[in-house]
Amino acid sequence: MDISQKVVWNLYSTVVAVGAAAVTKKAVESAWEFVTGEEPPDPNDPDVPTGQAIAWVVAVAVGVGLSQVLINRFAAKRWSAFTGEGQSSRPVNLRF
Repeated sequence: MDISQKVVWNLYSTVVAVGAAAVTKKAVESAWEFVTGEEPPDPNDPDVPTGQAIAWVVAVAVGVGLSQVLINRFAAKRWSAFTGEGQSSRPVNLRF
């Protein structure tokens, strides 16, 4: 991958990651509200029960993990179709 392709990949992966992070955050929050009927808790709030805080953290971790796998696969396939080369070994990093 030459310098220009690296720049394009970095721009592309940044745009994909920002969009994926926003969608993932909304999806996890919506799933929590659907299942519990409540808004997601702040796990750092001492008034939130420990079990509920842990459940929220696990839900977020699972949602982000699944999203990371799906987005990396999507980005690699699109990159391969765009460049005609093999898939990029550089992952898309989701940051919240």
